[in-house]
Amino acid sequence: MTTKTELVRKFAKIFIERTSKSKEELLKLSELLELLYTLYRSERTFRGFILNPTIPMERKMAILRAYRERLGLPQSVDEALSHLVELNALPLLGEIKRVYGHEVEKLLRVSKALLILAQKTDEESIKSIESAVKRITGRDYEFEVSEDPSLIGGFLVRSSSFVLDASVKRRLEGLLKV
Repeated sequence: MTTKTELVRKFAKIFIERTSKSKEELLKLSELLELLYTLYRSERTFRGFILNPTIPMERKMAILRAYRERLGLPQSVDEALSHLVELNALPLLGEIKRVYGHEVEKLLRVSKALLILAQKTDEESIKSIESAVKRITGRDYEFEVSEDPSLIGGFLVRSSSFVLDASVKRRLEGLLKV
């Protein structure tokens, strides 16, 4: 018997195998998985349609194919989508997407990270921070930048594998503990 974790890993690997492994295609597939998971989780009619055993598989796949085509993904992804529907595994899409993202990061050697700045900063400073993080970790990161005035100054970097807190807020908290 396959456990939930094994099933999630298998689907993540199958989705990767069904792409050309180009960065663009891998990221588009991630978008598709996120879209389908969001639809499944938040749209009752979509969830009912996918789970309804009286609706033929071909009709279900027509909808999923339309989303796949809209994102410009290859037809080879359809087989994995079909297995996902046949096994009623759409509730696992959140976990599948998480594992898929981790596998893609390993494959491309690029990780996603959140760069939180205390205030709006020029592009040159952002590039300098990104370069320093790459030098420290030895890994490329795709940064999403946001602002949090509560940091007072400095920045905070969060990724799935580490947190780098170079904020004034953190230093002040450290002084209070002494």
